[in-house]
Amino acid sequence: MSQDGLPQLVRSFLDEELLLGSENGNAARANLMMFGFDHGCLDAVAVGQALGDVGRELTTRLAEVDGPVTLYAWYDEQAGQLRCSAACVVVDDLPFSGPYRQVDDPGPVLERMAADADPALVPWEELREGPGGGTEPMGEYWFPVFAVQVAGSAIGCRAERVTVASHERVGRAHSFGQ
Repeated sequence: MSQDGLPQLVRSFLDEELLLGSENGNAARANLMMFGFDHGCLDAVAVGQALGDVGRELTTRLAEVDGPVTLYAWYDEQAGQLRCSAACVVVDDLPFSGPYRQVDDPGPVLERMAADADPALVPWEELREGPGGGTEPMGEYWFPVFAVQVAGSAIGCRAERVTVASHERVGRAHSFGQ
């Protein structure tokens, strides 16, 4: 298994057609790509470079798009996946219901990935009761989200499908080395 597999998958985000439009609440989900990975072969530097490459290329390709478009990526610990999406939002208004912190560098996201020795596995002893069901208060939990605005200003985004690729791809979930 090669170490360049996950960076190549991240760059494949550029092969997808993006659904844009602030009035379409499903755009972020429609643009979502999920990447499984082999912890033993994770090259965090190369994946970080790939995320930067995608951001720079989208900035070039979406230069004429009205309104904000933000590329963002995070590590979903429960699924053991790096996830990437794009939406017509400003960096400070990402479509998450949980507590997150926007970061300008993919480093904190990739550090979480690298620290997860068993992606998608939560050991029994680490399970905790949720709010209302336990006797101890939950500590503050947040996750880092790498986000970069790749188009437009803070003014609304018109609905459209933007082909940022030279060809179409089938499927949205990708797994490498599993």
